[in-house]
Amino acid sequence: MKKLLVFLMVLFLSITFVSAQGQEEASTDGELNWPTKPINLIVPYAAGGNSDFNARAVAKYLPEILGKPVVVTNVPGSGGTIGAAQVKDAKADGYTILVHQLSLSIAEAAGMANYGIKDFTVGSVFSKASPEVLVSLSDAPFDDVEELIAYTQDHPGEVKLTANTGATTMWIAIGLQNAGAKLNVVSSGGSGERLQVVLGGHADIVPLNYGMIETYVNEGTLKIIGTASNKRSELIPDVKTLREVGVNAGYDYMNTMIFPKGTDPRIVEKFSNAVGEIVMNNEKYQSEIATQYQPVTWMSVEDSEAHWHTERDELMAISDVLQGK
Repeated sequence: MKKLLVFLMVLFLSITFVSAQGQEEASTDGELNWPTKPINLIVPYAAGGNSDFNARAVAKYLPEILGKPVVVTNVPGSGGTIGAAQVKDAKADGYTILVHQLSLSIAEAAGMANYGIKDFTVGSVFSKASPEVLVSLSDAPFDDVEELIAYTQDHPGEVKLTANTGATTMWIAIGLQNAGAKLNVVSSGGSGERLQVVLGGHADIVPLNYGMIETYVNEGTLKIIGTASNKRSELIPDVKTLREVGVNAGYDYMNTMIFPKGTDPRIVEKFSNAVGEIVMNNEKYQSEIATQYQPVTWMSVEDSEAHWHTERDELMAISDVLQGK
């Protein structure tokens, strides 16, 4: 009997301790008591890329606001799906947060992952990469997307556009073809390879980030014929977007703080507002992102969620083509 009482007492204390631990993060006298330990930002790509740069640019200022360390961890592999899956399956306590962008929805639509943004809780968009543009050699027989479409209709299959199945480049190719362009779509590697392909004359049109090609445009080697961004960029205000000329494709790499599904909305809001304080008011941060041609960008949780689900719907509508079916 005595042993049974001891066992029951230990069991009661254990349950009480676990319950208290769970409540510690949630509230103290009804108020949020978070964070109480370091926060881990998971970047699902190798160090040095756009998502990594943006995660680190904002993370170093967060401890000043939140009072706890914020660590950036790179978990690369399989187009960002390994790191994303790690966060999806993490405890929804606000201490493991994913930094991701459009590629999360591309992976779902292209069949590379069996999950997507609906399996997470969206935080805030906090940065936008410099615009993705369509470039060609400066002597190409067209100067904008409308002229490109007209030229390819007169010369079907002559113009080579680089695009990879399951990538944003394929979204551009699909949009151009649906708008009437008669292109020869060829596969390519990453952005570094695409740059060399167009410079070497092995492809006529390639999508690239503005930061990669500015020098070549200024020296007259390449020219920009359009932008894949949803809105015109202040960097190239005279360049029309694809959507402006009737091509149903367009995107921006909007880096976003994304939480495991079920995370306390108060935690999501508190963290997102801390990020927004840095993005909108920290001049050192703003100077740093300006070196990457990035505009100051932040969205509320509500607006970020709307953006992500609208973009996902567009991609899921062309999922069969993205999968090469």
